[in-house]
Amino acid sequence: MSLILSDKGRQPGVLLLTLNRPERHNALSKPLLVELEQALQQAESDPDVGCVVITGAGERAFSAGADISEQTGFSPEDAYAHMRWGQDVFTRLEFLSKPTIAAINGFALGGGFELALSCDFRTASESAQIGLPEVTLASLPGWGGTQRLPRLIGAPNAKLLAMTGQRIAAQRSLQLAIVNSVHPHDDLLTETLVLAGEIASKPIEALQAIKQVMREGLEAGQPAGMEAEARAVGRLWGTPAQKRAQQAFFSRGKPPGKA
Repeated sequence: MSLILSDKGRQPGVLLLTLNRPERHNALSKPLLVELEQALQQAESDPDVGCVVITGAGERAFSAGADISEQTGFSPEDAYAHMRWGQDVFTRLEFLSKPTIAAINGFALGGGFELALSCDFRTASESAQIGLPEVTLASLPGWGGTQRLPRLIGAPNAKLLAMTGQRIAAQRSLQLAIVNSVHPHDDLLTETLVLAGEIASKPIEALQAIKQVMREGLEAGQPAGMEAEARAVGRLWGTPAQKRAQQAFFSRGKPPGKA
């Protein structure tokens, strides 16, 4: 049985990846993450994919997090190696050149939440709950949660979630800007695929540049980001895609100016 289901037939330009362990609430076992990494590699090289959506199988969970049963008997060295390996998988997702959306259709806890944080966008069903419960196991998030979450919502709010282990509902996640939108459960995937299709319809070179430039600015600071921004505009200017878009813009009868 495939642990990652791939579907390119739901929306033009969109690859839907489904975490497929519903009997374990889509817990992130090592075999599942291996398949996820392979699927991301294929998406990276597939010219027909302009956006990737990740969701969970079943009605209850996006992902309940790491498969704790795999970690029984870990030595400290084993735990370190497992965390670094998982970080590498999630970094591959974060650095995928194509936009990514996590459609959170239920619980997103621990590593499941960290997986969603590695995506560019997050949508959630009204029944979704998110949290970082690792502190209740006398541990802490180890797949990037302590780094990505404070960059997203600020250190105080991130510390509150990580230090209490509390779960928060979808609407609170929206208030904190953890998720971009909240939808009725039965509408979540449809609405997310519509968003993904809109994104995928845009020139892929521009989408890739936007991701890269924003990341550079966040990592290296605004002056470096501004330089990267200008370089990217120069690199894209005059390309066939840019010329076509510019011609289409003027053919609609709009006055000259910013697009």
